[in-house]
Order: sequence, then structure tokens, then C-alpha cells
Amino acid sequence: MKRPFIYLAATIATVSIVAAIWLVRGLSDFDLSEHTQRDITFAVDDAVLSGTLILPKDVTAPPIAIIVHGDGAQDRFSNAGYLPLFSALADAGIGVFSWDKAGVGASTGNWLNQTMDDRADEVLAALQAVSALDGIDANRVGFLGFSQAGWVLPRVASRIVPSFTIIVGGAVSWRGQGTYYKRVALTSQGVPADVIEERLADRRRINDVIFGTSADPSMVPEMETERFEFVAGAYWEDSTQSIPNMNGPVLAIWGEDDLNVDARSDSEIFREQLMPLSEIRQVILVPDATHGLLRSDLFSYQLTSEWPWYLQYIFMGMGQDAFVDGTLDEITSWILTATKE
Repeated sequence: MKRPFIYLAATIATVSIVAAIWLVRGLSDFDLSEHTQRDITFAVDDAVLSGTLILPKDVTAPPIAIIVHGDGAQDRFSNAGYLPLFSALADAGIGVFSWDKAGVGASTGNWLNQTMDDRADEVLAALQAVSALDGIDANRVGFLGFSQAGWVLPRVASRIVPSFTIIVGGAVSWRGQGTYYKRVALTSQGVPADVIEERLADRRRINDVIFGTSADPSMVPEMETERFEFVAGAYWEDSTQSIPNMNGPVLAIWGEDDLNVDARSDSEIFREQLMPLSEIRQVILVPDATHGLLRSDLFSYQLTSEWPWYLQYIFMGMGQDAFVDGTLDEITSWILTATKE
């Protein structure tokens, strides 16, 4: 009886040790302590925005990626979700500047009061603040944005010539993105395809009136007024007017298994409108990747809040390995190519 117990105990101990080593390995990708970090504030209208500038160690005047958040009340590190990406950038010799959205963390104001034009102004203010710092080469400061940045960064890159612009999982049409998002959700619930299309058509007609015409929050009492006004202000957003006018190097990248944005359709729009494509103007569709370029075999959810409890631990244990293999290298090498002297 003792021998099976000893084998079982040894097996449990071995698995525990391996799991601990794996978790520690992943957690190292969430640790930026070896790189220089500096808190930076800048003002936009009545808001004072607070963020962190991360500079890679032993690199003089590195490229800097200014982060442009997607939707929601995100802090500068997106509840630690950005850290493996930031770590990969810093390890490759690329700096990062990210700030708490207005009204989040240490920033004042209210992000729900912003239009996409306001967000573009905010991004340009961040660019000015970072570029003015000692030791920063303003010609190597660019942008890296997610999802909703698909409406912000084409505006920005149409107004100036950025050192580089990267859009991950960018949406083209707000109305179209909402339809796609709802279709995916209904499909996952097992609703028949013909019923889905009927529901979506009804939903579009109703939303066109509620958000696109009347903009009356009393018509959607279950939605907070500030959120309603934010959606109504963005409902007709469509970046097809800005994409052809984007200046400078552009990398538009999507996960092929994106559940939030119609990656195939939107990537084709970018591909057609960014012509001519080149080494520094690229459109990429990554197989087996999610909205945030994570492995879709593990992280295929529309929202991180939908993750099962254990998936957060898996993400922490995997760190950079949670991203589709080679994707982070693709992004970092592209930035270095776009900003080489």
C-alpha cells in the first residue's frame, strides 16, 4: 500500500514543481522592473491624464510606441493585460507610453464624454508631451492602438506624418462592427442563421433611429445616459474616409478568429485603401489568433470578463506565449524597420 502512495505523492510533487516553474516563467513577462519607468502627465482640455513611460534599458533614444486603448474604462496597463506586450517591446529595445483613460486611475475627466475626434486630439497631445522629453528622438515616436483605435489612428495619421502607426484588431464601421459582434454572440447561442439575420435587420433599423437619428437616452432606459451619449456620438463612425489619407508607415493587423471585429472584411478594406503596400505599409491577417492576437484555441472569447476563472492563471503562466507564435516578433521587428535611421 505504501508504494502506490509514494508514487502518487512523487507525481503530485513533480507536477507542482513544474507548474510553479511554468508560472514563474510566465510572470517574468509581467515584470518591467529592469526597464526605466517614468510617470508622465499631460493636459487635454479640462482633463489631466496620467501615464507611464517605459524605456528599455541601455538603449539611447529608442523608438517609442504610444498606446491607444480600445473601448472601456482602461487603465494604463489594461488591468495588467498589456504587460506581456510591453515587456516584449521593451526587451526588443522599444519604449512604450500608456496612460489611464480620462476618469480612470490617476487621470481626471471622463472618457465617455469623448468623441473620436477628441480621442485623436488626446493622442496628438500625448505625442507632443513625449516628444518634448529629454533623450527622446521625436522622429522615432509612433502609435500602437487596439480595436476602437481603428477610428482614432486613421484620423491622427491623416493630420500628421507619424513615425509609425500600428492598429491591432481595428474596426472600420461602428454600425457594421456592432452587427458582426451581435451575429457572433447569437451564433454561439445556437440561434438558427435565418433567425439571426432577421433579428439583426430589425436591430439595425431600431438602432438607426435610437442612436443615429433621435439620440434620445430615454429610449434605452437600461443603458446609462453617459454610455448612451458616447455610443450615439460614435454610431456613424466609419474610417473609410481617413484610411486612404494615412501618412507614414502603417501596420494593420488582425487575428483571423476575431470574435469582435470582422477581420476578413475590415482587413480587405485596409488592404485596398492603403495601396500601394510595401515593407512598411502592411496588412496582416494572423491565423488562429483572437481580437488581441492571443491564441484562439485557448482565449476565444469576446470579452476577457467572460474568461473562466482558471484562464487568467493560464494567461499569467504563459505570458508572451499566450500570443500566437511569432506575432510579437512581427510587431517589434516592423517597428524597428519603420524607425531605422
